[in-house]
Amino acid sequence: MANINPSADNVRAMLTESLGRVRQASTEYFDLLEKNLGASPLPIADQAKQFCNYLQRNVVATFDLGDKLIQAKDVQDALKVQSEFFQAQMRALTDQAKDMGESAMKAASGMFQPKS
Repeated sequence: MANINPSADNVRAMLTESLGRVRQASTEYFDLLEKNLGASPLPIADQAKQFCNYLQRNVVATFDLGDKLIQAKDVQDALKVQSEFFQAQMRALTDQAKDMGESAMKAASGMFQPKS
């Protein structure tokens, strides 16, 4: 008969295995997306690649959060990990928004320059 009340170590092992599978699938997805964006003739392909890179970094950070939460020893440890993640993501979001804004401004200013 199946163990109805698995131990914390068994739950952690199952979660770690599942997270590993999802992480691998995500990596394969982003590799495929990057390959397709690289072959795109669209003028916004560079901005799309930049956005994709930011998205991939955020997904990896979320997976790292999952790894850390799985290893948390108690609720207080989990809350600390989550708080650190939130602060790091807010800093990353600020930097990414700044970079994307600068990229958009460069693209927009290039549209209004006279063609020679």
